[in-house]
Amino acid sequence: DSLRDLRRSHLDCLVKVNGVVTRRSAVYPQLKMAYYDCIRCKYTLGPFRIEETSNSSGGSTGGGDASELHMPNSCAGCDSEGPFRLNATKSKYRNYQRVNLQETPGSVPPGRVPRSKEVIFTNDLIDAARPGEEVEITGVYSHSYDYHMTQRSGFPVFATFISSNHVRKKEDASSAANLTEADRAQILELARDPKIGDRIVRSIAPSIYGHKEVKMALAMSLFGAVPKNVDDKHRIRGDVNVLLLGDPGTAKSQMLKYAEATAPRAVYSTGKGASAVGLTASVHKDPMTKEWTLEGGALVLADRGVCLIDEFDKMNEQDRTSIHEAMEQQSISLSKAGI
Repeated sequence: DSLRDLRRSHLDCLVKVNGVVTRRSAVYPQLKMAYYDCIRCKYTLGPFRIEETSNSSGGSTGGGDASELHMPNSCAGCDSEGPFRLNATKSKYRNYQRVNLQETPGSVPPGRVPRSKEVIFTNDLIDAARPGEEVEITGVYSHSYDYHMTQRSGFPVFATFISSNHVRKKEDASSAANLTEADRAQILELARDPKIGDRIVRSIAPSIYGHKEVKMALAMSLFGAVPKNVDDKHRIRGDVNVLLLGDPGTAKSQMLKYAEATAPRAVYSTGKGASAVGLTASVHKDPMTKEWTLEGGALVLADRGVCLIDEFDKMNEQDRTSIHEAMEQQSISLSKAGI
């Protein structure tokens, strides 16, 4: 399903959605088994299992509230009614990470803005997807009470999220690990063909006539060359950077669009709207921790893929210099205050 098709009938059901990961939070420990100390007689009570609903993604019920919810009524050691304190060292935790999933840009209906949904990764799914990757997520579409929205609107409002169960990357389907025997035989058979270069060039943007040199350049850029590391002293890059020049209406943008559709990881941006910040990295406030964090731009998201910039001549001069370093050293250096 797409993210905009999720309705109330999907609540607490297993759903499968696909989209692009836009942002991911740091990894936090989430309380699973709580132990409590009686302050009067130092007796340890527990374990108490913390249920999912009490400390789900709702902003109001933080970790403190959840630990108080499951607090025992009386102490088994001295029969007093408390007070109790959470024993942080004995309690069991699990890893917890929140990720923003946005609709795939190609699947958005015309005239609409892509929707995004929060996805929760736990335990072994931590860091299963990096920002910029297309993923397919299977999980339970669940909801939690949203305190702030309820205060604003005056009637109970629930925030929805997906607690994920399985993550499958889009580019894994075409990776070398998932090739079948038939695929391998076909690749080896193609490799024996003496005219394989011409066949690759002909199969790039086949609907556009001619332009053989342009297609050759695009094919080289998509395949890339061999990077050389001379005794770990200096590195010679193996990437092919291509600049297309031409009259208006000679299918330059069409070629770029075809390259974007072919590459397993591609980011497309236009020169007029692309700024130096949008290409390299921007600083924004993390909504959960209220700390300043970095969010990667187009060049960062296109790491180990292809970054395509249309209308390159309309870019500002200072924005163009930020690309040089990425093209030459394959690195992006940042100088922002406090980071």
